[in-house]
Amino acid sequence: MPFYELLSENIGWMLYHNLEELLIALFCLGTAARQIAVIRSAGDGIDREQRDRILLQASAFTILGLSSLIHALVHAGHFNTNLLYQTLLGYCLGFLILVVSLAAERVANLRLLPLLYLPLLPLLRPGLIESLPLFTIFRPLVWVGIAYLSGIVCMLHLVIYRRSQNRDFLYLAFGFLLIFISAVFLFFPARIGSLPWQAGHLCRPLGFIIYFLGTSRAQLLSFRGSILYRALASFCLVAAIPLLTFGTAIFYENISPVNIMGERLMIFLLLLITLASALIFGMGMIIRLVKPLIDLKDTVDNLKDAGFQRPVAPSRSNDEIGDLSRAFNQMVIRLGRAIEEQERMCRLAATGELSATLAHEIKNPLNAIGGAAEYIGKNYQGSLIREFTSIISSEAKRINQLTATLLSFAKQLPPEREDCDLNCLVNDTIQLLNPEFTEQRVTVQVELSPDPCLTFFDSNQIKQVLINLLINAIDAIGPNGTVRISTVCLEHEARLMVSDNGQGIPADLLKEIFNPFFTTKTRGTGLGLAISKKIALEHGGDLLVESVVGRGSTFTLILR
Repeated sequence: MPFYELLSENIGWMLYHNLEELLIALFCLGTAARQIAVIRSAGDGIDREQRDRILLQASAFTILGLSSLIHALVHAGHFNTNLLYQTLLGYCLGFLILVVSLAAERVANLRLLPLLYLPLLPLLRPGLIESLPLFTIFRPLVWVGIAYLSGIVCMLHLVIYRRSQNRDFLYLAFGFLLIFISAVFLFFPARIGSLPWQAGHLCRPLGFIIYFLGTSRAQLLSFRGSILYRALASFCLVAAIPLLTFGTAIFYENISPVNIMGERLMIFLLLLITLASALIFGMGMIIRLVKPLIDLKDTVDNLKDAGFQRPVAPSRSNDEIGDLSRAFNQMVIRLGRAIEEQERMCRLAATGELSATLAHEIKNPLNAIGGAAEYIGKNYQGSLIREFTSIISSEAKRINQLTATLLSFAKQLPPEREDCDLNCLVNDTIQLLNPEFTEQRVTVQVELSPDPCLTFFDSNQIKQVLINLLINAIDAIGPNGTVRISTVCLEHEARLMVSDNGQGIPADLLKEIFNPFFTTKTRGTGLGLAISKKIALEHGGDLLVESVVGRGSTFTLILR
């Protein structure tokens, strides 16, 4: 082929190469801009770890875009090819930051990693680049690094896809697979416009375009860290240290051949670096994987002695180890609550049996005492006799009411559940207690769900619970207080909240208020909340309380 035809052909391919680099820069910077836009649009709906990961990815693509832009300017201006050291090392740094953003445990500690691009900027100085070895000699070694790092990013996205089943990550993996293939082709020094050169420079822009198109808001916000990603990336990066050392030694030996002793020294250093890399990787995996598992095992072993007051130290990471420690802590808390509830129910059962026995034994002599007092009052005259017989009768009636309450607590009838509107029940109960509200000058605020709150429950028993809660609220706030009643209807449950602005309940008494006969009031038997709790549990729900001293209390009835 005549020289001018070869020159014109090379000029055409170099023009394509410049356009290719500009296209890569455009899509890389576009990807970074899209990632920044996702952070801004998410606002407070994104946690700090997600924000830091996306910011690292955005900085990585910014570095990749700047490197491609400088690469195009070097070729377009016919500058010294040693300037390409800076652009290819920039590629390596960009891919390394991508690996870190996908695999690091706590990316908050690595937010300054993109600043490593600043030491690469002096490589653009003419005086410095001319003192470096010829770029064409070390060019294959740099492309090996790019291929290796882009391959790690590709494998990470494949593993993320397998774990999350999100197809977006599969498209991203395919994009980096094309970048990896292009780096493999460009490893071989080939004539401009040759088949390997064309394959390498066609796959690169296509890979970045696919990544740009595959990046989505849902994909960015759905990503979570994993010990699997970290182990894969750590092994690949540590394994690359001896390979990179060996490759550098080989290329350096081509420039300045060494003697036999020098070669032995290089082999010794290579083995030493390989051993140190393996030890570092093994130690890191032991510290990160084995130690939390040992701590978990020790906690389980000591659970019988320490009780449920010693949870596992929560992990700050968002991977499987952190999920395991948090799940274990939740299990311990729920198990402790379940045991406390079981003990409380046993006490309730024993109290119920005792109450039934006492009520039965008291009721008969009590009726006799009441009847005798009534007989004396009718058949004997005298103010003193009438006064004492009146006291005996009233106190006998009061004790009779107490025994009736004890019997209702001990022999609570099973709920006769039917479809009822919780909002209607609230309105009926408020109307029933309206004279009490008026007498105590209590302000009632009602916030019912806008739609009918249809639930399956025993209306009489739930009305009894609501009356108990409202009477307790009136006693807690006194005159001129405020009681707020609200309902919330969810898909599988309904919630009825009764709040007051009274003095609140001290924290040390919150665990006692549902126990029978516990009361801080001057009136009442201390059975109202115990009966209400029992009714809620028999309906498959619960009765919960939240209270702040000096601000009031909120009782929440859950119906399922």
